[in-house]
Amino acid sequence: MPPTLLLIDALNLIRRIHGAIPVQVNATGEDKHIDATVIATLSSVQRALRESNPSHVLIVFDGDPPTWRHRLFPDYKARRQPMPPLLRKRLIEFNNAFRNMGLMTFRCNGTEADDVIGAITHKAIAAKINTVILSTDRIYRQLLHSPLVSQRDHFRKINFVSNSVKTQFGLSPQQLLDYWSIAGVGDIPGVPGVGKKGATELLNRFGSLQGVLAQTSSEARGALKKVLAHKNQAQLSMQLATLQRELKLGLSLKDLRY
Repeated sequence: MPPTLLLIDALNLIRRIHGAIPVQVNATGEDKHIDATVIATLSSVQRALRESNPSHVLIVFDGDPPTWRHRLFPDYKARRQPMPPLLRKRLIEFNNAFRNMGLMTFRCNGTEADDVIGAITHKAIAAKINTVILSTDRIYRQLLHSPLVSQRDHFRKINFVSNSVKTQFGLSPQQLLDYWSIAGVGDIPGVPGVGKKGATELLNRFGSLQGVLAQTSSEARGALKKVLAHKNQAQLSMQLATLQRELKLGLSLKDLRY
């Protein structure tokens, strides 16, 4: 059988599970909440292993900020709900538990899990390795341009593939970065006053952000006029949304063998 690589966005999984478990309001309630999160997370990873049957696995944690995105855009993630302090303090327990399961983990300060997973996925595509990304983060949809890549929503038990992007966004995976540069995604802003509908219409008409920006501003109206007026914002947003392709991680496929 050809190899299958399972890449798990650790904090996406852990924080979703942590938020779904009821909190016990007493002196030890917060500690028990984390204990329950550890148990449920390990159970979820075991289920993911059964469902994906991978030959190789890597669980990737976010490194501490700032990242290159913070340097380009200081307000990056400024409005995001911070991680509960006790959960952050006890993340090492999750890491150790994954390692005890025989799974490789990775974390590098100043580097987001998104970029690590993006860079590894690009290398896997080049090596013709099937890759499953376990995360609910939409940013990974840009990697679905390859039929070798799928994204697994562990909680809804849904797999997203290349055709899923067309169904969800009305665009090809190759147009997602252009779309997000105009409409925004997650913690990355789009062009003020232009929403999803306007972004989709512009890309269906002009094909790409580059095609949109090639238009003459003197004749522009509506969404087109707004994008042309905020050209720098759109280009910055595209840069922020683009997952890294080249990172020196010090990992080989052999290291990730499960």
